[in-house]
Amino acid sequence: MLGKEITTSQLREFEVIEEIRSVLKVVANWMAVPLFMAFWVADLIYVPQFKWHFLALRLTIIPLCFLANRELRKEHNATRTQSVAALYAALVALPINIMIYMIPDVGTGYYAGLNLVAIGGLSFIPFSSTFFIATAVGIYLPYFIIAALKIQALTDLWPVVLNSFFIVGSIVICFLIRFFHEKLRMREINSRLALKAEIANRDNLIRSKTEEAVRLNTLSTQFSPQVVQAIRDGRVDIEKGVRRSQICAIFVDIVGSTERVVRLDQAKVDLVLARFMDTVVSIFLKYDITIDKFQGDGILAFANDPIRYGDFMQRTCLAALEVRQALQQDREFYLLNWKKEMQIRVGISAGYANVGFYGNKKFFRSYTAIGAPLPFASRLTNLAEPEQILIDSDIAQSLMAEGFQVRNIGARTIKGFEDDTHYVFELIQAPEARKEHANSGCPHCPDSVLYLDTNAHGHFVMKCRSCNYEASENPAALVAN
Repeated sequence: MLGKEITTSQLREFEVIEEIRSVLKVVANWMAVPLFMAFWVADLIYVPQFKWHFLALRLTIIPLCFLANRELRKEHNATRTQSVAALYAALVALPINIMIYMIPDVGTGYYAGLNLVAIGGLSFIPFSSTFFIATAVGIYLPYFIIAALKIQALTDLWPVVLNSFFIVGSIVICFLIRFFHEKLRMREINSRLALKAEIANRDNLIRSKTEEAVRLNTLSTQFSPQVVQAIRDGRVDIEKGVRRSQICAIFVDIVGSTERVVRLDQAKVDLVLARFMDTVVSIFLKYDITIDKFQGDGILAFANDPIRYGDFMQRTCLAALEVRQALQQDREFYLLNWKKEMQIRVGISAGYANVGFYGNKKFFRSYTAIGAPLPFASRLTNLAEPEQILIDSDIAQSLMAEGFQVRNIGARTIKGFEDDTHYVFELIQAPEARKEHANSGCPHCPDSVLYLDTNAHGHFVMKCRSCNYEASENPAALVAN
């Protein structure tokens, strides 16, 4: 019953049951029988002629207490538990009412025994208002009926009226005790529930933060840092569907890799491919290009989702130029381990695609793009010569407007896109203002890859996504700008 979704009323009902059980357990086991038998001494003094009759009446309390205990152990409902308690109080008062009936004196002081029963029952048993009234009636109504039957003259009425004042006073006192007791009980219940809710909220917060940290840590091994950061910032929801986005796809493939894999030792192949992947991925992440997938020894990626830039086509082309240059600068390593120069082919295409999390929700999800730009970029790679970067006509027009050097290599038939005539361009060089920015590491986060962004002055700078470290501006770029 004290579960996570417990309400104030449920907790109160539970406590009513437990308190009635505990009160009546004490009363029935330890108080009722001794008190009843102790007052038999008063019977011997006040009405010795009824001493054996009254003793028999007083002894009825013993089976009544056993019966009340047994019934209360079986009850798990607050209403029925209160019914048992009210009936018990009325039955405890019944022998006293019978004694009052047997005593000839109308104004007998034995009515005080009813007050003791009322104080014990109405004050300490957490009755609802309905059961409070019903219990008071069960205790006192027989007395007033008996008194009414005994009244023969007006003089007999006065003792009953006087006793009534004390009876009303006892009921009022019991009501006030019950009122303040209930206020304290509800305050305690609300405090307990508030504490329980606070603990539950704290546990839920800790659990959700832990789950989020574990999930993001897991995602960081599956997806590009841009995707993980977008999930953390709430810009991407892993549970939601895909969306239509304008992207720029890039595919980088190694020239002659099959022949090298066959001829070289496997350890050398693994070493070279690891170096190649690290170079390409680091540069892609620098320009906020999302890694889509590895296709053999090639890398397919796309820009402008989940991080969007107005110059996403230019950024993709800058990344391609920088990848080619970085591999050329690492020429000695590849000559030593690859046994020839590392040459690549690159295809770049722009357009609209459906981007989001694809795959089985239970086992595996992949953040990927599905649309024409990706296979088109792959087809351009197949057309490219070693060390050549081919782009589509839309990208070429955008680049030429910003001073990039491109060359039209004419119309080409693209497999899978034969219905249209496609003019293909080669990317030659970037303008000085957009050339390579040094990819120095973050001094605070050794594993972080700096990415290209603009500062408050609109100048291109390298920033760390982990700690917001901003590298020094490139003086040459500043002059060119």
